[in-house]
Amino acid sequence: MKISNADAIEILRAEAAAAKTGEVDPIWRAKVERLSQLCADGLSKTHIAFLGTAILAKATNHRADLFAIKPNHALDNPHSFSARVLSEKVLVPLAAELGINIGVTGRQPLNNQPYFRMTRLNDGTPVHPGGRAAFNYMLELVRELQELPGEAGARAALRAFVAVRSRYQPSYAHHDGGTTITLRQLTMAIQNFVREDSEGGRRAQAIVAGLLDVFAGRDRVESGRINDPSRKYPGDVCVRAAERPDVWEKAIEVRDKPVSASDVQIFGEKCIDMAVREAALVMVSDQQQPLDETALARWADGFGLGLTLFHGWHGFIDQVLFWSALPKPVAATRALARIHERLIMVEASSNAINRWRTMTTHH
Repeated sequence: MKISNADAIEILRAEAAAAKTGEVDPIWRAKVERLSQLCADGLSKTHIAFLGTAILAKATNHRADLFAIKPNHALDNPHSFSARVLSEKVLVPLAAELGINIGVTGRQPLNNQPYFRMTRLNDGTPVHPGGRAAFNYMLELVRELQELPGEAGARAALRAFVAVRSRYQPSYAHHDGGTTITLRQLTMAIQNFVREDSEGGRRAQAIVAGLLDVFAGRDRVESGRINDPSRKYPGDVCVRAAERPDVWEKAIEVRDKPVSASDVQIFGEKCIDMAVREAALVMVSDQQQPLDETALARWADGFGLGLTLFHGWHGFIDQVLFWSALPKPVAATRALARIHERLIMVEASSNAINRWRTMTTHH
């Protein structure tokens, strides 16, 4: 069956408006809150996006089979529907517009595991142990939705979903554009900021990307989402060639945990395979052991790869700001806002964004 995108849009808008002014079902509110907490405690927030998609499908057409989510694998089921299409065409864009946090920010949330591999919901596709509790509870809710006799009950669930998840939408203050900072102060702030909380590498990656924005410009710097299996970048942060945007000029891997020589070579091989001639590793873990840089340089030279290893933040920050078109004091200050923007882009916590702001606006 084809669920009308136009109808789904109208229904989602209506329930989003009602969630602000009308009553919200307390039972469904509690259920969505519980799933939210399970996802926060686990390793996958994609289950939130899937629940939102399932609720929206049922609220639009109560005949939808919420388990037959891939019509190509359910040709004999007239009630199957494309969860991916409904998610991408309706839920994702409206969630961004209306301020509804659906757990993930990508354009294709159901491209993530385990939904990418499923032919049918709960078909035995492996689920990461860290997300199993959230997945199991989400299944309970989907089974409950499946039994609803009409759209009215699903719309009540949708209103509760919007009400709860709107509270999870981060609200970030802008970085003070009038703030100034010295190179030494910037380096110390970065070191302390990353040491406080890695956030799975998000903080370090955002800092590298923000600094490279100052050096190369935001249009040339690409930074993938943390642990995104679909990204096609040779490194965590990459710089496109100025004259040929289709060519990667530099690839940088960012590690705030110890790196071994084999880690360096694996990254180098990926760069070689993707025709990147300049690669760098920014290694900022306090537990990082010295590497045999002479041997690694010899290995890289054999493939025609330029390899640079940065131990700690100071050398990387100093070089990037030196080679920017701005004087170092100006470049250091410019980096504050660029890092702020990149923290948002990598989905760092609201605490991280606000912490970065407070750490760098009292100089």
